[in-house]
Order: sequence, then structure tokens, then C-alpha cells
Amino acid sequence: MRRKRFLQMGASAIAILVVDRLGQNTVQAQDFLYSSGGLPRNQLCPQIITGKIDHLIGDGITSEIQLLRLLRLNNSPLNIYGDLPTIYREEAAIEGINYDIAFCQMCLETGFLQFDGDVKPEQNNFGGIGAIGNGIRGDSFSERRIGVRAQIQHLKAYATTKPLVQPLVDPRFHLIKRGTAPLLSQLSGKWAEDLNYDKKIMAILRRLYQLSGFF
Repeated sequence: MRRKRFLQMGASAIAILVVDRLGQNTVQAQDFLYSSGGLPRNQLCPQIITGKIDHLIGDGITSEIQLLRLLRLNNSPLNIYGDLPTIYREEAAIEGINYDIAFCQMCLETGFLQFDGDVKPEQNNFGGIGAIGNGIRGDSFSERRIGVRAQIQHLKAYATTKPLVQPLVDPRFHLIKRGTAPLLSQLSGKWAEDLNYDKKIMAILRRLYQLSGFF
């Protein structure tokens, strides 16, 4: 029974259990996190200090385990979505999108995967694409990877005029004026009508970086 549960959680979700077992030894825990797919310590501060954490185009700096920790601390169902950090890192890397921002946007749009808004879990719509409120549920995607890919493509449409690498799956890609929002702050009023939309995502992003020990 225990083996079956671990297999359902996935390798990434199991890994966060190892982090939790490190206990109160903060230094040991951070060393484990930095060695698990994020950037080396000496590369983190320059990226943050230069103020590029709000650029949609670029690399994320967190590991899968750090992303999982953010989810776990916000009571996300890791037994169902333990593979999302891996998917976000992979899909964003292909299109050159900052996966830290994309992941934090997902956290906002889905209520940390609780889906307490108009969009429902079975839609695999992690970016709230097409969901404009008043019960309008928005678009649906065949599987979670395709849903993540659509969100990444939607971000790329706003961020740059460069062509997509992967086949188009975002049904609203052509409705966007390309390259009009290369910064997170420029998504407010475009991706969502909420003028504080970017600030809400940035708050989650800063929390992620604080939990990861970056500042």
C-alpha cells in the first residue's frame, strides 16, 4: 500500500519528503535544495540583484523540490500534482519562458491547485485561459502537460514576437498582440482585468525565493 502511494506521488513529490526529513539543520537542507536542480549559490544573487526576476523571458532559478515545498506549505494536493514542477521546468525551458513566474502564476490562478474558482481540475487549465469571471470556465485541455504548454505559449505571446518552438496548443494565442508585455507588471489589464494581478504573482514569487533562501 505504501509503495503504491509513493508511485502515485511521483519522484519529485517523494523527494520533498527527504527534504522534510532533514529536520532543523537549515544548512544541510539548503545544500540539498541547491544540489537538486536549481542554480548554484554563486549564480543566484546576481540574477536577483539585477532586477530581472520580473522578466517573462529567461530561466527560472529554483529547483523542482523548492517548487514542491511552496505547494506543500500551501496545502496543495501533491499526491495528484507532484509532477507539475517537472512539467513547468521542461515546458518553459523549451520556449524560453521563466518557469518561476509561470509556476507562481499557476499558484494564483488555481488557488494553489485547490481550484476554488470558475476553472475546474478536469480542465487542465492552469493559467485560467479564457476564464473571465461570472462562471465562465474558460478553455479545457486534454492533459495537464498540454494545459501547462498552453499557459507557457500564452506567456510567450505576450513576452516576445519570436515564433513558438512546439506546435500551437493555446487556442487564444492569435488574439494577443505579440510582444506587448515582456515584464510581469505588464500582464495586469491584459492577462487579467485585475490591476493588481502582477503584484499578486510577484508576492508568491518573492515567497518562493524567501523559502528557497535566495533573499
